[in-house]
Amino acid sequence: MDQGLYLLDGHNLALAQGTGIATYARGLAAAVAAQGFRPGVIHGADPGRPTAPGRIGGARRLARRLAGQAEIALRGGVLPVQAGGQEVAGLPEGTLAFNARDCVGRAHLHLRTTGAMLPLRMPQGMPQGMPQGRPHGLTERAVPRAMHWTYTVPLVLPGVPNLYSVLDLIPLVMPQTTLTNLAAYRRMSALIARDAAHIVTISDWSRADIIRLLGVAPERVSNTWLGVAPDPEALALHGGALEASLGRHGLAAQGYFLFYAAIEPRKNLRRLIDAYLATDIAAPLIIAGKKAWLWEAELAALAGRESLPDGRVRLLGHLPRPDLMALVRGARAVCFPSLYEGFGLPAVEAMALGVPVLTSTASCMPEIVADAALCADPYSVPALAEALRALDSDADLRARLAHAGPARAAFFSPARYGERLAALHHRLGLISD
Repeated sequence: MDQGLYLLDGHNLALAQGTGIATYARGLAAAVAAQGFRPGVIHGADPGRPTAPGRIGGARRLARRLAGQAEIALRGGVLPVQAGGQEVAGLPEGTLAFNARDCVGRAHLHLRTTGAMLPLRMPQGMPQGMPQGRPHGLTERAVPRAMHWTYTVPLVLPGVPNLYSVLDLIPLVMPQTTLTNLAAYRRMSALIARDAAHIVTISDWSRADIIRLLGVAPERVSNTWLGVAPDPEALALHGGALEASLGRHGLAAQGYFLFYAAIEPRKNLRRLIDAYLATDIAAPLIIAGKKAWLWEAELAALAGRESLPDGRVRLLGHLPRPDLMALVRGARAVCFPSLYEGFGLPAVEAMALGVPVLTSTASCMPEIVADAALCADPYSVPALAEALRALDSDADLRARLAHAGPARAAFFSPARYGERLAALHHRLGLISD
């Protein structure tokens, strides 16, 4: 049955290096397509803005957005959405593409200057939208049934139910680990808490935070968790193929510990490195991830180098997805001792591939991994060091976790995620029987 057009935002989908939110958005699009909706993505590309990094300064960007504010005021306070938009890999066939120029940047400016969300306006008349990669010629009429924002953003589409995925409240809980404008974030969160048709989150821990910190009634917040499938190419890597892939980085299967995530304070890499260096473990600690905000202190032990002189700690930086998943597949253990998470995707991705995981006792992580990973106090360097030694020396422990991981990860399968999302859509009246 055709359930109609289901819109979601495309800002994170368009990022070159991707984010956990992009993974979430792709899973959401696939799930709603399976439920009979026609997915549509509202992108925020700015055709007048250079794509090369560093080519436009903050002052010029602000001037452009201020000019955009004036344009919005002349249009009655709304930002128009146009048919067409960039093509993004990994979305269901037939996904409709729209674009609202620089909508995220303009929305944050609008919030700071007016204290309100920036409304969008879909194209007047039909047709609305175009399939990805098809520049012209869509003739069908598509009316939005819902707008689902995959993260906290000060945008709203009037006239349809607006669902907001609030994956975590880290800027409120751990503001020292972010560069977020806290006053603006509080205002945006309060507006979402007041006006959202429903709030969707990805762990019971985050749901409790949303209810407690934002004052949202429990019946207006649902936890669907995420949908995580084992990477099929990495799962198929064995023997010589795996060794060849790892050999490009000078590594051997089961011969290294792996940390992979954006390098920023909340991921707790600094304490992990200190803990590792406090042991006599011979297998190196490999770090894969881009340098994000406030990364300098997290890599202080490397003193500006890409690796320690003895090679025990090595920084590989951001890697293409296939290379990264091959590293996960071959690791002795994946280390993810985060201080705070809404879900903890790297831990579940590793468990799905049958790789032992060391994670933290903080926030949602014990809820997510259950008894299928080793949890340690992320604030205690000695506790992390002890856990690393246990994983390095105890083959039975590694075997137990490798066996338990896939079974636990199956709880977060895309199929089960789709069932939880469909149940929510039924409760909200978005799915017709």
